[in-house]
Amino acid sequence: MKRLILCLLVILGVLSARAQQPPAQTPAKPGSTGNASKPAKKKLEADLSGFDLSDDKSKKVSTMFGGSRGVAFPSATLYAPKRAKLYGGPALFEWASDGHNDGYVLLITDEDETQIVKQKLTESHYRLPSLTGKLQPGEIYYWRVQVLPSAVAGEPLEIKMVSAAERKQIDKELAAATGSDAYQTALAPAQVYLKHRLWFDAIGAYTELIEKFPDRAELYAQRGAIYSQIDATSKLGEADAARAASLAKSAH
Repeated sequence: MKRLILCLLVILGVLSARAQQPPAQTPAKPGSTGNASKPAKKKLEADLSGFDLSDDKSKKVSTMFGGSRGVAFPSATLYAPKRAKLYGGPALFEWASDGHNDGYVLLITDEDETQIVKQKLTESHYRLPSLTGKLQPGEIYYWRVQVLPSAVAGEPLEIKMVSAAERKQIDKELAAATGSDAYQTALAPAQVYLKHRLWFDAIGAYTELIEKFPDRAELYAQRGAIYSQIDATSKLGEADAARAASLAKSAH
């Protein structure tokens, strides 16, 4: 995994250098001071740790909906850290399940197992709509996936809502997020989500950008670097790294 992250960072460094290479300038005349300062290059942070907050100890919900643990049932691999922070922007939940199934049910509950979201789906992903007022600042929630036709859902992973102070800061940064052109302006919010280690929001934002700009190698490299932070999504990171390398090579 370390090799994959290094590869992604190298690709990003090359792409960043290309994108920000200054145009050729006329040599300064003798005696002139010129401008020795160079524009700072944007780089993806080498250390992307901080997406998984599971080192914090908290109450775990292990009850499974509507069935017995002794019964074999199809289950889903959830594509997220054990505990991931959520802002509630373009949040994307993803998972995978082996074999045939009849669809899925995504469940989000609180510690008392009160259902906040129950969504039946045919695809193995879900873009979370705005849940203003339903998910409280700083609180822990749990998400699981029921693989149909099973009557039970698998083990949960945790969602930690950003605190009120964090939300205020993120709101401020998003309001100021802009760029030199349409692409950079679209990219700016994703970089805010990345900065604050908002797994669902960052993955959702980069996925939306890839749908709009499918030939931008840096988008695959940046999303791949996020995927590479945990074992569950390391293969997705490898696929993104390969796509980024292919696009970067074809750009020569």
